Amino acid sequence: MLDSLIKSFAKIEDLQLSIFIAQENIDLIDHQNHDIEIIVSDEGSCDSYFEKLLDLDLSQSDYFLVIAPETDNLLYQITKIMETKNINNLGCSSNCIKKAANKWLLYQNFKDTDIKIPESYQIKNNKLDLRKDFFPAVIKAKYSAGSELKIIKSKKEFSNLNLSNYKGQIIQKIITGIPGSLSLAANSTNLRILSINKQLIRADDFSYFGSIINHRFPNQHKLKELANLVKKKYPNLNGYFGIDFICNQKGFYLLEINPRLSSSFIGLAEISEPAEIILNLAEKKNFIGSNLLSSKEFTFYLD
Repeated sequence: MLDSLIKSFAKIEDLQLSIFIAQENIDLIDHQNHDIEIIVSDEGSCDSYFEKLLDLDLSQSDYFLVIAPETDNLLYQITKIMETKNINNLGCSSNCIKKAANKWLLYQNFKDTDIKIPESYQIKNNKLDLRKDFFPAVIKAKYSAGSELKIIKSKKEFSNLNLSNYKGQIIQKIITGIPGSLSLAANSTNLRILSINKQLIRADDFSYFGSIINHRFPNQHKLKELANLVKKKYPNLNGYFGIDFICNQKGFYLLEINPRLSSSFIGLAEISEPAEIILNLAEKKNFIGSNLLSSKEFTFYLD
């Protein structure tokens, strides 16, 4: 994803790009591009990464964009630090991240609306009693990447769990259907769907291994309604962000909001100019020319 982001931003004229990266991730950068300033943190803990980030002088920069997962509030913490630098954020604010990435809050916000969302419960103690037909289900942390989950196939399997190990997490009924996602870009006044994607998911462990960009779903005009309702609930969703859903005969089920760059950016950057769109929206340029966005179907696979 980082490599795709760099290549997309490198196409923009008169743009100087600087990358701050943890030492263990340095191999993710194409070192042949000598127009990029690379700042590497020392090897060590997250604390040392945060300390160097706090001390980083970014007074000559205009914008920042964070690439990080929601896991352990990492995306939130890095964004919070960057907001002290007095430069513009090309992504979502830390306050928005805290709300939009919270999977339990998402369920609470939409469970009594017209939006379909999988039945979910928060694990508080060892006495959670669930119906037999609730399963199969998944357990996931309130703040986590989509691949970080535990699959529970039956009520018997759930009964054998020590729920104290999952306190504060949520358990969600699995909805069968076609997994998909929306790639979106927004500012305070505009919201654009950049692509509608079919996610390629392994059935045995729900791991993600790629996407079909610009895939056509039945009745996909309803996804615009879904996107608008999500933006209405979370008006501070800005820059590039993603929405995950399941499509079946009953319609579209909202799964998660990703208030960050999502993996679909990798494929989208191959056929469109998402970095320029993000920058234009940040600069309040509302026009997205046909040269920046393609409707071509494109499939990519993760290594």
